[in-house]
Amino acid sequence: MNISEAEIIGDLVQKLIISLCGEQKTELIRKWMRFALEVLASSQGLEVLQEDEITLACHIKDKLSLNDAVQFDKLFHELKDGPLRNRAQVLVFLMSMCESTDRLKRKIFSIPDLKLGLSSSAASSAAPTPDVHVPSQIVSMSNTERSTRDLLARPNKILGEEYISEDILVQDIIYSFQGIEGKILKLDSNYGFQIDPMLNIDRSRKQSTLRLSELGYLHNIVQKGLERISAASSGQVADSFVAAMHSKLSEYYRFIATIQEEVNRADLQSGLYKVTLSHLHLWAYEPLETLKWLASIVRTCQGQKGGALASAVYEFSNYGDADVKKLVKEILESVCDPLYSMLIKWIANGELDDPYREFFIETCADITGERMWHEKYQVRSSMLPSFITKTQAKKILGTGKSINFLREVCKDITPWQGKHTNVFKNFTEEYKVDVLFDMDPDGRLQNMMDAAYKATSTRVVEVLTKQYHFMDHLHAIKGYLLLGQGHFIQHLMHLLELELDKPASSLYPHNISSILETGIRATSAKIDDLDLHGRLDVRLLAPSENETGWDVFILDYNVGGPIGTILEPYREVYQTIFFALWRAKRMESILCAIWKRQITSAKMFRKMPEVSTIQTHIHLITSSMVHLVHQMQYFFLFEVIECSWDAFAKQLVQAVSLDDIIAAHAYFIDTIRRGTFLDEKSQELMDHLRSVYGPILDLQNLEETFLKTATREYKARLNESVSLDAAYSGADRLQPIDENDAEVTKRQAAFLKYLNTLFIQLRLLSRTYQDRVKKFLIMLASAEDVSLQLLSVRLDFNEYYKSKDNRLVAPLTYLHRR
Repeated sequence: MNISEAEIIGDLVQKLIISLCGEQKTELIRKWMRFALEVLASSQGLEVLQEDEITLACHIKDKLSLNDAVQFDKLFHELKDGPLRNRAQVLVFLMSMCESTDRLKRKIFSIPDLKLGLSSSAASSAAPTPDVHVPSQIVSMSNTERSTRDLLARPNKILGEEYISEDILVQDIIYSFQGIEGKILKLDSNYGFQIDPMLNIDRSRKQSTLRLSELGYLHNIVQKGLERISAASSGQVADSFVAAMHSKLSEYYRFIATIQEEVNRADLQSGLYKVTLSHLHLWAYEPLETLKWLASIVRTCQGQKGGALASAVYEFSNYGDADVKKLVKEILESVCDPLYSMLIKWIANGELDDPYREFFIETCADITGERMWHEKYQVRSSMLPSFITKTQAKKILGTGKSINFLREVCKDITPWQGKHTNVFKNFTEEYKVDVLFDMDPDGRLQNMMDAAYKATSTRVVEVLTKQYHFMDHLHAIKGYLLLGQGHFIQHLMHLLELELDKPASSLYPHNISSILETGIRATSAKIDDLDLHGRLDVRLLAPSENETGWDVFILDYNVGGPIGTILEPYREVYQTIFFALWRAKRMESILCAIWKRQITSAKMFRKMPEVSTIQTHIHLITSSMVHLVHQMQYFFLFEVIECSWDAFAKQLVQAVSLDDIIAAHAYFIDTIRRGTFLDEKSQELMDHLRSVYGPILDLQNLEETFLKTATREYKARLNESVSLDAAYSGADRLQPIDENDAEVTKRQAAFLKYLNTLFIQLRLLSRTYQDRVKKFLIMLASAEDVSLQLLSVRLDFNEYYKSKDNRLVAPLTYLHRR
């Protein structure tokens, strides 16, 4: 803009002031003229300029009275129809003048005479008129004008408010960019900046200044947040995060230095344009956006460390903005570098160097031996980065565990491990850390980790099966603890009978162990490996009152080392299963013994019809009981254990890792526990089955007492018959036997009374047994498991119980199960 154009603008402004204020004193017109030219020369109102004309017009009308608003509206429409351009700037100027007028009416301040004149065309009769001062943004200044501008650079009061030159505002804002207070902008308690309340600045420049000072606020948020994170000593990841953020702040400081250099150069060299608020707005746009994201990241990462901190940063990479993605990626590369190093050491060598507990794998140094695989190493969920899935974390955990398991438990150091380590060493040299948080399922790192997991897992399975004969131990457990060696178990039960019939408190484990060895040598179990025999042992549970050896005897199988990792956690479970199967086998043995004794003694008592009647009743009860225990034995041993074993064997063939073997074995155990009524859901069934076994033990006691009593009576009668035969054969020795007849009659009467009592007891026992069986059948029929429903049908094969209870006839509806 040349000087003539500046003079034209001055003339127009002067006419506008005179038209608004009327013919006033020259001093007042000069003051308004000075203010108007400063407004035109500065960058104030640039933010408002972004608003449309209609909005600006509405703002002005809100400040006018009703009549003035109507007049303004008319003039505004005429203005829109005219050829004038830059109408929005004209409206901003009018609005600023209006606001200044309002403040002038409320406040009266002494305004110093700055000796500014008007243009010649606007001369007044009161005083000589020097040249009009126009700031450098409009015209180039002479030396006199420059000295006048330097005078204006100091704060002065214009029209009743503080006038702060733009140069001072720019310098103060640059200070605020670094978080430093200046003459105008003061820090508040929230790390932000506020304009000194003692100063009054026009609204547009105030808004512009505060908006630019947001950079300082964000800078302070970032800086203070990083100081807190550093003071917390949260570990290597946090240190890397702080370093990455300081790197970004260094770029920001270079931006500030560049601006300051521009300001200094403009001050030192004449004729250059000054740095204005408009310049700062333009230059600060990108740094402001960057600082906003940095501040958000710092806020989110407060109190975080390790993998959790990496997750917090990674969440910001989900934004679609390309610049944000680039910024977050640069920070993530620094943050994840320690995690990447820990990961490579873990999957390559099984080493865990994590003093600050930042890695998502944690270790417990006190755990050794069989517990090592299960408890020593775990995934620390709180430190698992969100860019690593749980499946990937499980494989990463398994890789390092396998290496340590081979080294510590199996004592196996294989040649492939050195080659495996070198592969990962070469990988880290070739690929950057960004492959960690960009876990492409088909990416190079994922493929490398999958290969490491497969190699280490395969080696573990190979060592277990070939070197430690895992399958042989499983077959031994199945044969001894799960009663798979039927001949051995039957013979062992026969050998132990005399010993286990004793009170439990009188038993000694070494006596029973010697009987166990005898049973092994006498059966086909002797062909098993000596190592397997050496692991078979006897345990006696703590006895309770009135318990016999049958109630406390348990077979045990001792395992250790790598095999113990799989089997040792379930040692007590196997013992519980053995005890349940052993009890069922014992019930079967008792009933078979009763059956045999009754058959053997039947010939003896054939001439004693009252005894034969009791035997018939015992035979019927025994038959019913034998069917039940046979079906329960079949159900336990073949429909649970054998079926589960077949499925387990197939899973073992397909297993590719120790975790697969452990999972398959756990499922095998759970299936057996469920099938033998030993799981939590079947507790009621097992309790009731024990009550069904109760009458069998009662029958054993009654039958043994009956045989003893009947045999004694049989022998007494036999002796009496022999005595009578002798008396009748020797007539010279005949003696009166009236007294003996009385004793015989008394004894026989007592015997008949005993039989009547026994018959009543047997009937009561039979009724009790049938009631318990019927309830047991109803519980089975009401179960959701189809196999249990079929078991109910098999136990009542002749529909004897179904005919006595219509609940066993009704269909298995939901109401029935209730």
